[in-house]
Amino acid sequence: MKRIAFLIILSFFGNNIIAQNEQAFKEIQFLTSDGIKISGAIQYPSHFKQSNLPVVILIHQGGSSKEEWLALPITNKLLNNGFAVLAYDIRLHGKSGKDVKFTDLYNNPNRAPLDLLAAIEFLKKDQHIDVNRIGILGASIGANLACMAVSSDKYPVKSAVSLSAKTEAVQNLSGLTKTITPKNIFYIASEHEQNGKRVIWANELHSLSTGLKKVKIASGNKHGSYILKENTYLENEIVKWFQMSLK
Repeated sequence: MKRIAFLIILSFFGNNIIAQNEQAFKEIQFLTSDGIKISGAIQYPSHFKQSNLPVVILIHQGGSSKEEWLALPITNKLLNNGFAVLAYDIRLHGKSGKDVKFTDLYNNPNRAPLDLLAAIEFLKKDQHIDVNRIGILGASIGANLACMAVSSDKYPVKSAVSLSAKTEAVQNLSGLTKTITPKNIFYIASEHEQNGKRVIWANELHSLSTGLKKVKIASGNKHGSYILKENTYLENEIVKWFQMSLK
């Protein structure tokens, strides 16, 4: 009985900590060009004074929501190091609106990419943000969207970190006929993830990239943001990457 009571208390405080973390964020909404209402949350570093903050957009993996990032220590580390952060729910996820069935959501250049464009347009209207210093931290489909964004001038994104990207999906989301050339990007995958396929894709994307680029293969077999839970040292590497690339 004591153990059960302890677990209940632990669960309560765990949920309460997450809730407090989320309450620190301002809930926001914005519309995509095809009329989908996107749910998001934004936060600025505490006691900030400048009006030209660098910002990191956090994009979750498939089947998840923005809460995926809000519950992870990396989010507070970014805030504590002077970055604003914006997390949002991809359409058909979390509190965001729906268009059609999932089907090609993870490959269609006219669906999820429009959500990212809408997030960027929202940031352009924020007087606290330096729109020349936008970064993306993405997991799985979020990683693919991050790679896509730094492959095209359509997205004013200066730098990205990609957790578990897939080359073919990045190419499909870009809508480009020519081979993608991502710029200023840090690729992360785990060693045994999807029987090593994500390592192959991380190295393949790295070879296609220009500008600042880095690849890190973590131990284990976790996917997307779960890699950070198992390899917490990567949080500091991600912060250092954005400090260097969003100067």
